[in-house]
Amino acid sequence: MKKVLLIGLAVLWKLSVFAQAAASYQGDSWKEVLRNKQGTVTSLWNGIDPFVFKASDGRLMGVEYEVMEAFVRFTEKKYGVKLAINWVENPDFQQMIAAIKNSKQAGVFAWGYVSITAERAKFLQFTPPYMPDLNVLVTHANQALYKSPEAFLDGAKKMHSFAMDNTTMAEDLAKLRSRIPQVATTFKNNDYEIAEAISQDEKAFGYLPLSIYIVALQRGLKVKRQPVWAIKRPGFAGIYPQKSDWKVPVDAYFESADFQRDFEQIARKYLGAHMWKLVFLNVMNDSMRNQNDLELLQIEKDLFAARVIEAAQESEFQRDVRNILLLTGVFALVLMLVFYLRYRSKKQYSEVLRTQNELILTQKSEIERINRDLQLRVLQSQTTPHFVFNALHTFRYFVSLNERKSTLAYLTALSECMNSLLQQSETTFCTVEEECQLLMQCLQLEKIRYADKFGFEVQYDQAVKDWQIPTLLIYPLIETALHRGILVRKDNDGFLQVGFDYKNGYIVGSIEVNAPTGEPLLGINNKSETDNASLNLMWQRMELYNAAQAGTITVSTSVPNRYEIRYRVLKS
Repeated sequence: MKKVLLIGLAVLWKLSVFAQAAASYQGDSWKEVLRNKQGTVTSLWNGIDPFVFKASDGRLMGVEYEVMEAFVRFTEKKYGVKLAINWVENPDFQQMIAAIKNSKQAGVFAWGYVSITAERAKFLQFTPPYMPDLNVLVTHANQALYKSPEAFLDGAKKMHSFAMDNTTMAEDLAKLRSRIPQVATTFKNNDYEIAEAISQDEKAFGYLPLSIYIVALQRGLKVKRQPVWAIKRPGFAGIYPQKSDWKVPVDAYFESADFQRDFEQIARKYLGAHMWKLVFLNVMNDSMRNQNDLELLQIEKDLFAARVIEAAQESEFQRDVRNILLLTGVFALVLMLVFYLRYRSKKQYSEVLRTQNELILTQKSEIERINRDLQLRVLQSQTTPHFVFNALHTFRYFVSLNERKSTLAYLTALSECMNSLLQQSETTFCTVEEECQLLMQCLQLEKIRYADKFGFEVQYDQAVKDWQIPTLLIYPLIETALHRGILVRKDNDGFLQVGFDYKNGYIVGSIEVNAPTGEPLLGINNKSETDNASLNLMWQRMELYNAAQAGTITVSTSVPNRYEIRYRVLKS
């Protein structure tokens, strides 16, 4: 008994809080606004994306928000009044409903994807519905598609359900569960939590508004609409107090051409053209199919009757002027034959022109491709002289020092590297495995050149070894990393690591060094570096590769001590 008393007192206290909150909201009556030519209304809102919500920058936005703002502009245009809106967030849906129910102020509105129901109409006023209200039965995407209501009831006996308490979805679910009482229900805070729960549980189902279901699909949730047990209500609307005198301007706006124009723009903005068609046109077709069929039949009857009358009149007229019509008909046939022959001739000529244009376009594309390939080969060929110049300079240096051992080692490594370069000179692409072998030969030359000042490692993921990438496109970055991160060290502990992996549809070539004192490498950008011929050649080659397919190859230095080059290329 004591426990019941405490619960009752808690309920009374909560209701009193609702009543106090409702009384505190300022909202002028329509009569006062007309008299003063200005006024203030309060608009409560319960957040649900995309209907009314806060953006990341704190701005309030959404379908219902813009409908209310458009209503204010309408009153100024039609009645010459200036309205100010005080938007107040109310996170609890039921509190918001109670606040409107208990409000003593006429100019208090509320928005939160509210369904029009007969029960709520006993103590609230609704704006005319701004969109249809269709609750659809939703299951996990892996569930079978149930083709009859009885089949779903049978399958749902081994499932459990989700709903939001004190909503139309909960009402619809309760009616369904009366047929399968063994099914348990878990309550969530909002529609999207219901969709998320169903998406994560293959044995779950529940009701969702059709628009929320479509948004859930757009967000990638694994949910499926079942074609049974759908329930339609009059629609979604804004609400205001039962005794409010705002009905006249509210109805005037929602029934106006201004609203039709405003709402289509607002809905397309927040819901998208695709969702607009699904939520609005398909709902209309599904819910009014019989009526539309009847109207279509009536139109067909009217057209048929008109044709009968016209045929009778034509027949009567033909009886009077049969000979004239016969001559006219022959003349018309001759004209039609002439026009047809001209049309066929033009069509054949147009087809010839189209074929020639296609051939020209094909040849143009092929010429552009050949030209691009030639440019790539020229740029690649420029890399070899640059490489040979550096090698000969080093070779001369060893000879001048009379270091026979280093000279012979360098000459041997150089001959192997030049042999590989000659083998690759006929194509601008090579496999990842061939690229790694060539890079190791080049790095071995650099290691001999700088007297074992650093160590290196070149490795690749076996999964990408046969994939084709541009030959030695990465080498200028290796040279840059070597000079900026290793050769500046005062010791011989420098280490350079090169790797090729597959990530998110790209082959990622990475160059990582242990720079002194952990300092990061300098950045690389896509602008020409006039003091570095090797890098300039790399950028020019990349521009040609990317001209064929934007974003094919990119370079970044987002991670300290590391360069990355990403290739989006096809497997060999």
